[in-house]
Amino acid sequence: MPLSLPLSLLLCLAQAPPPCTLSLEPGEVRPGESVLLTWTCPQVPQVRLEPGGMVLPGKFQVTLRPAYTTTYRVFDARPGGAELGKSEVRVTPGMALGDPARICAFDASAKAVLPGEPVVLKWECAGSAKVRLEPGGLELDGKSEVTVTPLESTRYTITANNAAGGQSRTVEVSVLGRLSPALPPATATVCTFEASRTVVKPGEQVDLRWICQGDAKVRLEPGGLELDGHSSIAVVPDKTTVYTLSVSNLMGGSSRSVEVRVEAPRRVLTEKDLVNPEEASKPLEHMDLAEAFHRGETLRSSAPEGSWTMRLVVSGRTEGLKLVARAAGPRAADILILPFVRKDGLRFWQGCFGTYPSRAKALKAWKGAPEPLRKTFQDALPQRLSAGSD
Repeated sequence: MPLSLPLSLLLCLAQAPPPCTLSLEPGEVRPGESVLLTWTCPQVPQVRLEPGGMVLPGKFQVTLRPAYTTTYRVFDARPGGAELGKSEVRVTPGMALGDPARICAFDASAKAVLPGEPVVLKWECAGSAKVRLEPGGLELDGKSEVTVTPLESTRYTITANNAAGGQSRTVEVSVLGRLSPALPPATATVCTFEASRTVVKPGEQVDLRWICQGDAKVRLEPGGLELDGHSSIAVVPDKTTVYTLSVSNLMGGSSRSVEVRVEAPRRVLTEKDLVNPEEASKPLEHMDLAEAFHRGETLRSSAPEGSWTMRLVVSGRTEGLKLVARAAGPRAADILILPFVRKDGLRFWQGCFGTYPSRAKALKAWKGAPEPLRKTFQDALPQRLSAGSD
């Protein structure tokens, strides 16, 4: 017998609102142009925006600058949350140029001020335009405003451009009286940029916080979000990610990065592994990078303080583990795979040969290493085995 539902319930089900309403304007842009993504998710307090893994309010909007055609998705921010909606922006290099950018208005709230007094510069441009303001080289939207505090008479120039062309316009602000001794406005610098945790498991949340000096505009990657200079945001990285905060004001800018490492669940030995020695001592050639890191860190922590090793290679490709293992042959158990983080924040791994009490003994041991290993890594060099990543 078929189950019948009350008519009122059927009407409610038919009229149930979608989980999320998304809008993306414009839907097609040229590389480097901005889009505005807006969403309303009445059923959830927080959503996770991908790409980027940013945790944001259920009703919000963000400015994005996609470099390529991208589908933005919002998920329920709770663990295992379902996808609530998506919207795609097409990035088309060959998109029709349209009309050249044109400056309709550019004015200052005051043309004469005392040193350090604020002046609001406002402008409005026609055409899909990005505006560059000098002095300072700050890039802003085609309809915007900014507050400046000149210490001397200054000519401000905005240049509006799009793919079809553009134009410039200037306005002068006179500064009256003598400049009293004072420090000039500071370049926008990242005073602090930190993560609440730098090592997490997949699905765990991390809070990114920053405080910037000066009248700053902040851009956070990955994700391309444009945010305030004193703020925070929650992210849920699904893999090891380097987050970069770029900040700028009229006097210039800088950037800073922080890495959040997502560790895969470690392999737990079972009774079957203990019965089968080959399973318990998995060869380096068959390890993934996370397993190799775990083994390498174990070997490093067991070495006496002040030990030396022979660095063989620094690489970014996981496939390189097989090359090292095959070259080492029966001495593969002496290979340490350790993290290597460059000064610019990029993460690689390094392969090292053995642990030794001194530099001389490391060099001596290298002479007795398997010939294929010495031939493959002829530029191996001795280095101290530090307690952390280089």
